[in-house]
Amino acid sequence: MVRFGYFASLEEFSPAACLDQVELAEAAGFDSVWVNDHFHPWFDHLADGSPAHGGNCWTWLPAALDRTEDVDIGTGVTAVINRYHPANVAHRLATLAELYPDRVFLGIGTGESLNEVPLGNPLPDYGERARRTAEAIRMIRRLFAEEFVDHEGQFWTLDGANLYTGPDEAPPIHVAASGPTSARMAGDLGDGLVTVYEPPERVREELFPAARDGVEKSARNDSLDDVHRTVHVHCAYDEDEQAALEEIRPWGLTLLDDVWSSDSADPRELQKMGEDVSDERLREAFVVTSDPQDLVEVTQTYVDVGFDEVVFQSSSPDQAAFCDVMAEDVLPAFE
Repeated sequence: MVRFGYFASLEEFSPAACLDQVELAEAAGFDSVWVNDHFHPWFDHLADGSPAHGGNCWTWLPAALDRTEDVDIGTGVTAVINRYHPANVAHRLATLAELYPDRVFLGIGTGESLNEVPLGNPLPDYGERARRTAEAIRMIRRLFAEEFVDHEGQFWTLDGANLYTGPDEAPPIHVAASGPTSARMAGDLGDGLVTVYEPPERVREELFPAARDGVEKSARNDSLDDVHRTVHVHCAYDEDEQAALEEIRPWGLTLLDDVWSSDSADPRELQKMGEDVSDERLREAFVVTSDPQDLVEVTQTYVDVGFDEVVFQSSSPDQAAFCDVMAEDVLPAFE
């Protein structure tokens, strides 16, 4: 049975609003909550001109876990490049896992400039970021499984590091993949693979085959079925479809290749880059709708591809109305 996730966007909404949304999501029947881990938001202001947000996910996570009872909650996703040391991430995870057993997970990816440049760290090229990510995953797993860990790696060092509090196994680690290198890493080192609104054809022809290649060298996974596969779908639902379109408009910049390759970490500059994204392109990439059946259909599309979990990042004008529609029309279609 497919799992449903809800994305709490600390860029689009205040930390307090995201806490309220998590309660709505759990009541609606969502299985998981994913939260972004960015220093700067992608954009400077929202569709109505009000400022964007930039809440810290590690401060927010325990509040969200405490507000809820059953949903799994974790990052979507954390980049362990320069801003974080893997041991600090492991330390935070271990404490959360001690407080909220079997409800915490880590999403990990190779990051963007907006996480590093504001702190004075240049963003390495993708190859180095991928190597850093792989080393970080191995270090985090060792810190949970072993005592007084020594590590002299390419990027980080540990000198007798020991997690005194927390379980003996790391929480699930989901590796973000928009290309074959990271997909292979997910198959090799991850408990899961997560990607964002990739076309089904590319998933079938490129990402999943690369993940299978990773599984073949993995000491953890025997087949692709052992790798939990998650897709994030960006959507906006409202009875007034034009209102939904306006709310999702700031995210149009993420559809531009130039944004992902940009060295800029200034949300004002990034937002300007996306100002000319057309309504047509927004509708093609995102689910902008007044019809709940469209949400059912996109879920079915990704279930048919082979995903185990579909996470909805909702820019809907009314999050309560969106959760009601999910509870009444979408989730029941997949029970």
